Amino acid sequence: MGRLDRYLFSNAAIAFLAVLGSLTTMVWLTQVLRRFDLLATQGQSLFVFLNVTALALPMLMLVIAPIALFIAILFTLNRLSADSELIVMSAAGVSRWRIFRPLLVLTLIVATLSMLVSAEVGPWTLRTLREQIARVNADIVSNVAVPGRFLSLEKGLTFHVRERGPNGLMMGIFVHDARNPDNETTYIAERGRIAQNEKAAYLILDQGVMQRRQNVNKAPSFVEFQRYAFDLSQLTPNQNVLYRATDRTLYDLITADERDAMYKQDPGRFRAELHKRLSSPLFPIAAFVIAFAFLGQARTTRQSRGLAVGGAAAAFALVEILGFGTQGFIAKNASLTWISYFVPLAGILFGMLIISGILQLKVPNFLQRIADAVAARFERLQTA
Repeated sequence: MGRLDRYLFSNAAIAFLAVLGSLTTMVWLTQVLRRFDLLATQGQSLFVFLNVTALALPMLMLVIAPIALFIAILFTLNRLSADSELIVMSAAGVSRWRIFRPLLVLTLIVATLSMLVSAEVGPWTLRTLREQIARVNADIVSNVAVPGRFLSLEKGLTFHVRERGPNGLMMGIFVHDARNPDNETTYIAERGRIAQNEKAAYLILDQGVMQRRQNVNKAPSFVEFQRYAFDLSQLTPNQNVLYRATDRTLYDLITADERDAMYKQDPGRFRAELHKRLSSPLFPIAAFVIAFAFLGQARTTRQSRGLAVGGAAAAFALVEILGFGTQGFIAKNASLTWISYFVPLAGILFGMLIISGILQLKVPNFLQRIADAVAARFERLQTA
């Protein structure tokens, strides 16, 4: 790379990383709010909470990356135009393709990383996330010892704990076992704790009363106890995890087994996910080409740059909306798989026709008048 190439590449790369980091942080905060129940109601540690919320980020970044690249290219080219650097480059004989080259290198790097994430890294993190959530849900200690919450681990079995004390101590324990209608039992204890070993888990109740009703026509019997052990080992949920299409690697999607339980439920979703993965590197390229097509040429007026930014944003938004919006149709109809590739390729072709000068875009007169009026308004406000 020459000095000019390094200058353009570094500016766009820094802008891309900044935008990607900002958007990822915003999306991560939404994941934090969605998974906050791990801390608030299930008593999981902060490490488990952060681990679960972070595991979803790679696949989310796969969606964010083309948008971040588009914004970064727009920002870089608009700043170069605003500082008259594009005009100076053009006057010095630097062609648009010379400016195009280093930005294309950045785009290809982003596209390659997107392919790697979609093929292996992203599915691995999603599988790990589902396994982690399954372990959390199967954690009897955390689920039972949730203060102020009536918890039903299975039909007819309800737990309630008034509050939690230090060292795993629980206060005000209520257990209602109606799994056997002919032998309903209710346990009320002042305190208790959960004891575990390698084979079983028990809820040890201290200072309580057991109410048992063996027949609906008979009065219940009451038994006071100093200590009672309630077996929890049989209540541990099944930890078998079924991996969805989004959790499978690219190789798994290509070699999908028709006997697979998830594949049998919705084979179309596997097909749509496969072609979505294969077409994912095309979206960063479409983002770059569209942005460069509208702002890669030197512009002298602020309003023309504003219209160019608006036109680029509208074109890229259309590509993104069609790309995501057609996944459901592809899952239902195998003959529509070509849409996964047609949408980004159409955006790339549209942008390349503009860059090469084959296609000329003319701003409608009414839009130009609006832009001129807005620009004049801003100039009057600045001089006032």
